[in-house]
Order: sequence, then C-alpha cells, then structure tokens
Amino acid sequence: MPRRWAIDTRAWAYRYLVLRDGELCQLCHKVPTTFYGLDIDHVDGDKNNNRESNLRLLCRRCNVSLENKRRAVSPSVHGERENQRTRIVKGAVAYGEGSPEMQANLLFETRFRAWLLHYIKDNGFIPKHEAVNSGAEVVGCNPITSAKYLSKLTSLYGPLREIKGMLGETVIVHKNGSGSHKQPDVSTQQKETV
Repeated sequence: MPRRWAIDTRAWAYRYLVLRDGELCQLCHKVPTTFYGLDIDHVDGDKNNNRESNLRLLCRRCNVSLENKRRAVSPSVHGERENQRTRIVKGAVAYGEGSPEMQANLLFETRFRAWLLHYIKDNGFIPKHEAVNSGAEVVGCNPITSAKYLSKLTSLYGPLREIKGMLGETVIVHKNGSGSHKQPDVSTQQKETV
C-alpha cells in the first residue's frame, strides 16, 4: 500500500517492528529480498490507528491481497452496475478466493465501469486518454489495466464507442447517444475507430 508516513517515521516504525517480530511477513513468513522490503500493515485496517499492537510487517503480496479482501467486503462505490454475464461468472468463479490479481480485478473493473458510465452520462463524452488515466486514478489501478477495461467497454458488445473529434482527438461516447447533450465537436466528423 502507498507510504503514508514521513520517511523517518516509517523507518523508525519499521526498525521497531523488525526488533519486535523479526524481518519477515507475519502471514506467509517470507523474508524480504530488498532493504525495507516489507509493508507496515494496520491489523484492524484503520490507517489512523498507529498503536504498536495494531502494526505488523507484511510482504507486498500478502498486504495487497488483504487490502483487496477488505475492499471487497466494504466497497466504496455503491449502486455499481455490472454486465449480467460478468455477474454470473463472478458468482460461479471464486474471484474473492483467487489470486491477488483476480481479487483486484473483481474490485477495480466494476468500479472503473461504474465511474466511466456515470461520467459519460453526466458529461456526454470523455477524451480517451482521460478515461484511461483518470479512471486509473479514481479506482486505484494501473493505467494499463484501465485501458484493458476501456477496451472491453468499447468492444463490439460494449456500451461505448470511440469517435474522432474535429481536432482529431479520440473521445468515448455512449453507442446509443444516451449521455447528456454536452457532446464534443464531433457532429461533422463522426468516424468510428476500430
């Protein structure tokens, strides 16, 4: 997880935890291969609770996996709309018990989809580069991952499409034009990209 403490504070806390518990992941017991290679985890999930008893060292894999499980239990985006097929597959496949990558996908793809569809509904369009980069920032995933999600949404069966604006910029709009009326200057040049 991102470093939230000042470097000196984190260094002191890390040293303390190494002396108290040893320099190994408290869940999988792996030893780090790099200097300060473990994350400082808050046992109760409260990042503001910095009591000694609430801190432990975890490897990156265990920390990400645990954080994904915490987020899956209490997602921050409500009213998310999923594709019915996606919902059926997620019910059949135990994503929540799978690899950290599967757990991250379970969390991020639904949030990205909900954010992007809501944004386009309110604004009518979004430049493609903003959909990728802002979407990654909003949901907390990598831009490469958000580009893959966008690619699914603009596929043959997805609800969105890419068009070129008058200045040649690629923008994302609803296929059925159900966004707001704040359309970009694309009326004279609505070329679909493939």
